[in-house]
Amino acid sequence: MRQSSLIGHTIEIYSKYADNPEKPADSLIRQFFYERKYLGAKDRRFIADAYFGTIKNKLRCEALATDATGDRVSHRALIVAAYLIANAGVAPQSMQEALKEINLEFPLEVFEAMGDRMREVKRLSALDPATRLSIGYSYPKWFVERLSNEYGIEEVESILEALNDEAPTVLRVNKLVLNTRDELRVELDNEGCESSLSMIAPDALVLPKRVNVMGLSAFKRGAFEVQDEASQLVAPFASIEKSSLKVLDACAGAGGKTLHLAALLRNKGEIFATDVEGYKLEELKRRVKRSTAQNVRIVMPDQKPKVLGDAKKEWFDLVLLDVPCSGTGTLRRNPGIKWVLTEQMVAELMAKQQSILAENIPYLKPGGKLVYATCSILREEGEDQAKWILDTYPGQFELEQELRTRPDKEGCDGFFAARFRKL
Repeated sequence: MRQSSLIGHTIEIYSKYADNPEKPADSLIRQFFYERKYLGAKDRRFIADAYFGTIKNKLRCEALATDATGDRVSHRALIVAAYLIANAGVAPQSMQEALKEINLEFPLEVFEAMGDRMREVKRLSALDPATRLSIGYSYPKWFVERLSNEYGIEEVESILEALNDEAPTVLRVNKLVLNTRDELRVELDNEGCESSLSMIAPDALVLPKRVNVMGLSAFKRGAFEVQDEASQLVAPFASIEKSSLKVLDACAGAGGKTLHLAALLRNKGEIFATDVEGYKLEELKRRVKRSTAQNVRIVMPDQKPKVLGDAKKEWFDLVLLDVPCSGTGTLRRNPGIKWVLTEQMVAELMAKQQSILAENIPYLKPGGKLVYATCSILREEGEDQAKWILDTYPGQFELEQELRTRPDKEGCDGFFAARFRKL
């Protein structure tokens, strides 16, 4: 397909996103591709890279387009063009010609201005640090200021830059099916799928290229799950010392950590997995079947009052709360989050996290372990909430360990987990 047509498709899908920013960016492009089966693999890769790249760099691209045209309400084609010129190396003249082929004409000087790096540096250097980082790395200013307060301004640029990187596909070997990740690696290699060993998650393989992993025979027989390295650290972090545990995963969602716990327990013990969103648990049912796990009991929302009533208070050895959060640690995968998230939403999420803690702490027996986890880079959803637990339940919990991952340090999603022992 000609470059002009690829750019035209990118402008079309980006415009759909810009008109519906509340919808997940990945679901929009998935539907877009489904309706355009004529697009080949290379075409889809170009469009997807340009689409997600423009979303990730939206503020910067808007600023480049505005500076080049003097128009604060820039044409969406120019926003996409700004990304392709500034980030993907498309030459200004090539961009002008490509847009002209799809009946969009702009002066060459506009595209040359977008590609003038010194011009951009001069413009950004005149701004205060928070505004400069906000525009340069494309994040809401309030978010940059929040990170600056939590990590210090000298750390923020590194975090923002890493959150804009492309996240790799990471697999977790299912040890109910295979004994080691090396066995999985051999099996993947036989299917033509390259992988490397994760340096931080012992059950993880990292794929250097995008692959339709769900089409692999290893996936269909339950040999692995797709799960980021940081997320894979949570279940082992629970520090399981025996296999006959009674576990409550109260925010199980689709069950990535549920299934990891099932494998770590070697199909022994009993895991009660529940969530307020029943459709996620329906997906967990399918995943449990594929994984061969036999120690998972799924509790649908309408079953919770009966199954998890007073008789289950102080009954569980381990309570895992992977609570709803801002998701800011996963911005590499879900860049659209930053354009819909607000300070008010963070405050509401923090209140919800505390409510979930208060609701589920009574299920934990004395001597049992509580694991609180979030996929947020914000300390107020992580370390500050861990402190809230100790302050709210004085003398009832001992903080055993905290875990914090950052994309600029470990190269994985931003995650936080804290493990407590109930006294």
